[in-house]
Amino acid sequence: MSYTNEDFIEVRSISDDHQTIHAKATVPKDTLLGFFDGKAMLIDLDKQSELDDYWWRQSVHLKLIGRKLLCLLPMEEPAGIDFLNHSCRPNTRVEEQLYVFADREIAAGEELTADYRTFDLVPQGIKCWCPEPNCEI
Repeated sequence: MSYTNEDFIEVRSISDDHQTIHAKATVPKDTLLGFFDGKAMLIDLDKQSELDDYWWRQSVHLKLIGRKLLCLLPMEEPAGIDFLNHSCRPNTRVEEQLYVFADREIAAGEELTADYRTFDLVPQGIKCWCPEPNCEI
């Protein structure tokens, strides 16, 4: 299970199948908000379709080796920091593919977001849901 700093993070449901994380108190810049974990796997990208799409989207990319991706696949249902959503104007940063830090002071109630393009090594190739018209993740 990924670690979530519950002093600062709360999960909110915005639809039946979509959760977000929000600051439940003001978050100082550089605060550790959480880190990802899972089962380490080497995935052949030419056979990626063998993976369930949901778990593929939840994977944490660690290293690209030719057409193989070393990644972490969740061992449990996502929780806490796992609901970190994408934004082209993020307020967090992901270091070493694992550790999520506040990139600036974040106000209580603000959604916590990261730019997936900075730490996902294999693009999903889908249109982003952020307000930027040409963003693809």
